[in-house]
Amino acid sequence: MKLKNIHRAIPNALTLTNLLLGCIGILYAFDERYFIISEVGKNSGLYDTHEINSRLFTSSILLFIAAGIDFADGFIARLLKAESETGKQLDSLADVVTFGVLPGIMVYQLLERAYFLESGALYTSKLFMLPALLLPLAAAYRLARFNISNTSKVYFTGLATPAMGVFVATLPLIYITNANGLGDYTINKYVLYAVALFFSYLMVSKVKMFSFKINTFNLKENIRLYLFLLLCIVAIVWLKYTGIALSLILYILFSLFVIRFPDTED
Repeated sequence: MKLKNIHRAIPNALTLTNLLLGCIGILYAFDERYFIISEVGKNSGLYDTHEINSRLFTSSILLFIAAGIDFADGFIARLLKAESETGKQLDSLADVVTFGVLPGIMVYQLLERAYFLESGALYTSKLFMLPALLLPLAAAYRLARFNISNTSKVYFTGLATPAMGVFVATLPLIYITNANGLGDYTINKYVLYAVALFFSYLMVSKVKMFSFKINTFNLKENIRLYLFLLLCIVAIVWLKYTGIALSLILYILFSLFVIRFPDTED
């Protein structure tokens, strides 16, 4: 590569950094371990567990950083006029890992924790954790469809994979810090199954979700978007990790009920 064209490699380098962070996040997620220490009461079938580490916390932080990079690489590619088909494909491949596989493993580990709290935990089949892997499957399908579609500047078709990843990444943070007293809900197996099914459906659906790409900063034309961003800022400042998750729920609700889209894509 000629030195004068080195700027064209910057977006791809950022995308590879996104992928690297996803891979490291997966290593940390797999290193999350819970050990059963002792039975609670004679023949109760309930066991005390000791958490050896909180590696999922690190996985979540890495995913957040990767999400920022994922947002930046496309912007920088357009700024440097370095967009390419290779970059587009590379971005989707990286997203499958960072925002598909990693969130799936996170939900898998949280489900495992949920089952460890039940009687007969030692005999729980791994099959009960497999619904978590619907997330990477749906993410892969969504990204493949995105790559061959005519993208709109106004909306996405189906929930963007990084949005799902960011929502899932908040769950270990809420659990570990018991943010707003919601920790127990993030290791409730029914809640986790619902998360896996709901977000997998949204990714592969044809539901229109608004894009953050805007052509003008005119207040009148973007009032709903600005209102949404203001609500998100308030939620995050007030509720911290829970506020991030709530912002994603608001994003879905705004897309479904508040913001109107044209009948056809641009």
